[in-house]
Amino acid sequence: MKGLFSVVAVLLALSSQVYCDGPINSNLFYNFTGSDMQDLVTTYYFIIGVTVNGQIGDVCAAGVSNETAGSYCQAIVDDINLSGFVSANGFIGYPVLFEYFLENYNYSYTNVSCFNGYSSCTGSQMSNCTASGGLLSIQCSYITPECYPGQTGLNNYFNVSNGPDLFTVTGRPTICVDGSFLPVCSNVPLSPIDVSRICLYSLGISSGFVGAPASVTVPPLNLTRDLGKVVTGFDCTGLENCTNTTMYGDCSPNGYATVTCQKVCADSDNFTLFSNQTTMVELNDINYYIGIPQFCVGGTYARVCNDGTNYPYGSIFCRGAGFAFGNLLPSNSSVAQTLYSGSPQGIIYFSNFTCSGADENCDNNPSFSSNPQCYTGQLETILRCSPGIPCNGSKLYLHNNITRIVNGHEIVSGIPIYCVDGAFYASLRNDGSQTPAVLNLFCQSMGFYNTSVILSHDSSVYGTAPVGTAYYSSFSCPPNANTVDDCDALSSTNQQCLAGTMDLVLQCSRAASTVTPSVTSRPTPSGSASVLANGVTVSVLVALILAVLLLS
Repeated sequence: MKGLFSVVAVLLALSSQVYCDGPINSNLFYNFTGSDMQDLVTTYYFIIGVTVNGQIGDVCAAGVSNETAGSYCQAIVDDINLSGFVSANGFIGYPVLFEYFLENYNYSYTNVSCFNGYSSCTGSQMSNCTASGGLLSIQCSYITPECYPGQTGLNNYFNVSNGPDLFTVTGRPTICVDGSFLPVCSNVPLSPIDVSRICLYSLGISSGFVGAPASVTVPPLNLTRDLGKVVTGFDCTGLENCTNTTMYGDCSPNGYATVTCQKVCADSDNFTLFSNQTTMVELNDINYYIGIPQFCVGGTYARVCNDGTNYPYGSIFCRGAGFAFGNLLPSNSSVAQTLYSGSPQGIIYFSNFTCSGADENCDNNPSFSSNPQCYTGQLETILRCSPGIPCNGSKLYLHNNITRIVNGHEIVSGIPIYCVDGAFYASLRNDGSQTPAVLNLFCQSMGFYNTSVILSHDSSVYGTAPVGTAYYSSFSCPPNANTVDDCDALSSTNQQCLAGTMDLVLQCSRAASTVTPSVTSRPTPSGSASVLANGVTVSVLVALILAVLLLS
């Protein structure tokens, strides 16, 4: 919430503000001459100076309308406070003992007009204002603000502890309008993002829900100032883009809205696959666990809306949940509809959720999703995760390989596969990011020459990598690397890889020990290599998301 502390500082200063003389720019000046206060309305008085043709002079009352005086007033109030912070009423008016105030400058101007935000002013020069209505004095009146624009609050709230640092806070939502907190009527349809904004800007909590917990009796409204106005409309398309409508009166007959802000989880909690019950299916001798990815951000549960704005992160989140690999399933699949049984109260959904970088941190400016379909299960993200294919050791080989003997050389081609910590297979993504040096090292690590060739992937010949294989891209190996154990890489969640359409086919060669007819062989592990798996660090992911939200 950029600028929050500067705004709060202004609020604190207003209670004891002593106005000083000041320039708005090089063409408009003001001098404080007095003030008074009645009820909540504070009135300040100023005399005005302008620059005409490079000469500063006092403004005379002659030729100045109340409308012009009002524009001077608003310009001064915007200069003293934040622009647009206070809506002032201004007109020509004089404080007590005004006759004792003298002219400030050697020149005076009558019939003054200023243009384009006081970028220039014109007027008739006089020696003084005696014959031109005297010095102009403007009177500025406004209600002393108790809050800053966009601030929200929970009025007369009730706090319930639900464990260490877990709680709910229930109260009547209020919105700051023209410097005063106004209550929200219960018939205002508050969307999840509206509630998130109310909770975030009131208590620094990411979310909540409309209504109260079953065991909570909501205290009555207790405003510090009652202006006889209420909020009848509130809508946010983003945390910083909210509009409201108000009216004079009360919220009869339905009463005032109730909102509960909550902290129900710790950001350090492990990522989970959430569903009524975890679904397990057998396919190709692999156990798949299907569920809805869920994590904790800012004390509330969060999910990612499958609205097309997010990076395809299936494998990343599956690894974050402790699985070896995984992929996304369509939101409209029969499995997805079976799993969805509603969402936890107060859950938030993210859009623009992307993951990149060597550490796979998902911190690229996520935003709260305002799409109502995210909150009704129509765009729920469904993951299919698996703990992997046992592969017994750290082995590197060419899957579905074809061996030929040509001129005393054994030439073998296939899909390069290596075993990661004995848990699952990994392969290379054929995206052009693999350098010849890296591919040569792959061949060398399997006992072949330090030379390699990439072949076209003919699935009728080479098939595809084993189901559940993870894919890696952009291998990076130091100059002194002896095997792929010494290399690093980025994992890939490209859906084409998972569909088996981007498998890389590698050809390696070496001297043949004996000359035999050409044969086709199936997986024959040889050589060794280690895993280059970069798992998600959930606590880092959460901290970065919350930092982005709170600073945006």
